[in-house]
Amino acid sequence: MNTVKDRLIAFIEYRGLSKNKFEKMCGLSYRYVSNISKSIQPATIEKISLKFPELNMGWIVTGEGEMLRASPQPEEKKDSDKLAQELAEIIKKQQDTIHLLTEMLNRRQNEATPKKKVVG
Repeated sequence: MNTVKDRLIAFIEYRGLSKNKFEKMCGLSYRYVSNISKSIQPATIEKISLKFPELNMGWIVTGEGEMLRASPQPEEKKDSDKLAQELAEIIKKQQDTIHLLTEMLNRRQNEATPKKKVVG
């Protein structure tokens, strides 16, 4: 695979898509892939990478490396799991604080509301 066009077509075939379907999915013009001459513009690279994050755009542009990006390493997954847990704890604390402040506000409003005397 010598050209950007060849590599892009290889990915499209790998995904089992037609060129037309790929172009529509990425928001590219009709026959864009067929009309690639030498390279593709950065805006097009961005469109493709947003739709297909697993595609190694360095490989598309230079031919170096693998077609697909490496999946996250176990350590990266562990870090993201830890971060998600920490964020969940922060959210829980914020919800508790909101609940307490709401209760305090309601009590203050009740204390500030004048009570009517019952004349009997």
